Amino acid sequence: MSSSARVTGAPELDASILSLPFRPLPEGDATCTISPIINSFVTLQEPIVLYPSPNPQASFRAPSFVFHIVHKPTGKSLLYDLGIRWDFETAFSEDYVKVLHDLWHTKIVDDVGKILEKGGVDPAKVHALLHEHWDHTGYIAPFTTAELVGGPQTFAAEANLSEQVKASGKTPRIVDFSGPSIQPVGAFERAFDYFGDGSLWLIHTPGHTQDHMSALVRVSSAPDAQWVLVGGDTAHHPCLLCTHANHAQYQLKATFRNPLAEADAPEVKMHFDADLARDSIKRTKRMEAEDNIMCVMAHEYGYWKYWRGNEEVMFPGLGLSEWKKRGLKGTRVYDVTEYEE
Repeated sequence: MSSSARVTGAPELDASILSLPFRPLPEGDATCTISPIINSFVTLQEPIVLYPSPNPQASFRAPSFVFHIVHKPTGKSLLYDLGIRWDFETAFSEDYVKVLHDLWHTKIVDDVGKILEKGGVDPAKVHALLHEHWDHTGYIAPFTTAELVGGPQTFAAEANLSEQVKASGKTPRIVDFSGPSIQPVGAFERAFDYFGDGSLWLIHTPGHTQDHMSALVRVSSAPDAQWVLVGGDTAHHPCLLCTHANHAQYQLKATFRNPLAEADAPEVKMHFDADLARDSIKRTKRMEAEDNIMCVMAHEYGYWKYWRGNEEVMFPGLGLSEWKKRGLKGTRVYDVTEYEE
């Protein structure tokens, strides 16, 4: 996502997203800061995450983004995702370790807790961990006072996270996305106002996992309110969220053949429910079409290339505040030349 790929106009929108209802985002003075952190890298094979794949032999290096969020009115800090556990080689089962090594070519940068400490944030004072999938649940031990937040299946379905929760003695805070406190926001039907002031919404975006959760963060107040939507594993290739009409052909890959498995082995499911995943992508794409919302997924190789080395963007810098003024939102047009392996 180089400077030449920044948003420069209003191209024809993908018609599939225009029919979605969109509720105006809530106004208010309360805002948060949000800063990206990278604790690990993985290599993704294009035909596993994109269909149809224009380059079936292509693969790309991608980060596992973690996001440090600070609620300005209270000073409480939160983490959306925790990246891959730094000690995965001993913490995960042999099967998981083999996948991380041989299929995803995982490289750990550092433990998230240590990255925070180097940036002046005490992990023991982090207020909450907003959890997602196995490669984003990280290592929770340094966050001794943080509440663990997720949907009903978040802590039940993931063995490694469940083990960490049990060892910590914590009782997770479960967000019931079918409960009475849930409201529609933007293009989404089910969202929870975490602080009660409209500055941070936890959004149900199921599909990749049963209770996958995105977070919508207000980074500036009216009259020029701006938002950042962090979407974890909602999409694994940026062009899946491209709003250009000529990119509507691209869809997520529902299953893939594991190159590490036997030749006659059945294909592997990429998502808990592919239809739900497609719906969550469609709704996220509708958010991306708004000029006051910037969407960032967990494995955004384009944003990584664009932001790396930029101390203003990456934690502990300014983060994504005033992203519009600073020209931080980029396009998502398919471009294999941006891949790095």
